Amino acid sequence: MLVREAAYVPLTIARQYGSAAALRRRQLRGLNRVLELARTRVPYYRDDPRYAGGPLRSLSELAELPVLDKQVLREQPLEHMLADGVDPERCLSFQTSGSTGRRVRILHDQDGHDYHMAACVRRFLATGRYLPTDRLSHIRPFAPPARRFERFGLFRRHVILSHRPMAEIKAELLANRPKVLIGYPVHLRALLRSLTPDELARLRRTLRIVMTESELLLPEHRAMFATQFAAPVFDEYSAFEVLNVAYDCRHGRAHLGEDRVYVEIVDDRGKPVPDGEPGRVVVTSFLEQAMPLLRYSLGDIGVIEPGRCPCGRRFRTLRLTTGRSNDYVTLPSGERLYPDAFLHLAATHPGISECFVHQEADGLVRLHVVPSGEEEAERVFATAREKLFGLAGGEFPLEVVQAESVLITPGGKGRFVTSDYSA
Repeated sequence: MLVREAAYVPLTIARQYGSAAALRRRQLRGLNRVLELARTRVPYYRDDPRYAGGPLRSLSELAELPVLDKQVLREQPLEHMLADGVDPERCLSFQTSGSTGRRVRILHDQDGHDYHMAACVRRFLATGRYLPTDRLSHIRPFAPPARRFERFGLFRRHVILSHRPMAEIKAELLANRPKVLIGYPVHLRALLRSLTPDELARLRRTLRIVMTESELLLPEHRAMFATQFAAPVFDEYSAFEVLNVAYDCRHGRAHLGEDRVYVEIVDDRGKPVPDGEPGRVVVTSFLEQAMPLLRYSLGDIGVIEPGRCPCGRRFRTLRLTTGRSNDYVTLPSGERLYPDAFLHLAATHPGISECFVHQEADGLVRLHVVPSGEEEAERVFATAREKLFGLAGGEFPLEVVQAESVLITPGGKGRFVTSDYSA
């Protein structure tokens, strides 16, 4: 496995720079292979006549297939999504983060996962600042097993579990003196609130790169991390269901991993929208051999950015915009407020370090504010109400209350928007 993974590394680096025509041909071949596998060996697709057609003649024909969402995975027995003859014990098993309260098991075949792991190397090299010998601290909800190459000082990862007390997280982080720090934005914001000026100065002495993952990263929070940590910030977009989707280059643009995934931005009917227009992010990972997911909706809203990146990579670039497409509150007008509205409020409003929101069944929106500084709470609450009314274009049923911290999902992510309301 390690030998195969190492052999894939130069391929994944070279394929970033090939011609656009060759890349599209590779994607079409990969899509047709995974479609044939799904039609013939995966019960869920084999039993559905919508997947019974022949091979695709062009990438655009993929849009004729239905969009698969998370609800399907929750409802289907695992064996219905698994290819015939695949031994689950020989696969790598993951669970989704459980943002809805229910986690889903995902299986990846070893070869496809090896290619993904090899492709992760370019995520670090794309920063233009990372060396394989750099000390790295990773704040995350769970600790994966150590890799054999770490014994030789390569790609060493020092994991700090995010559920531990912040005093312990800080102590371990400062003792490691990392050159690279990785974490979910919600955990990095909590870390910054806890670090004293002296502790932050100590961390800055060695830190060269900050990397974020797993949550929407607003430009305001990216700028805050860059300023406070005194290091450039690089984001990564991934999901357990399809693994890595996009990674930042030194120009701050998120390149899709197009040698292993095909990404569409679609409207509510599942039809692709032009580049530059927002829509739902739909992904097909065409190297999967165990549990292929065809036109899988990740639940996020994003935009394919027009034009080629100055870094020279051929892969298209993606920008996430408002957060998850199914996380929102509904206003009396029928308009929606998505997580970015509340994350933006926390990033820019004096006196607020974090906030999250829940909409009751009767439509009442309750904004939970985690205060910062010494500002008077009632004044902060009043101005927060005014800001949200301005964003909404008018008043709506809103209550602002104080909270100690952001709610965290079973997978360690911040739970910023929840709702019991059905418009």
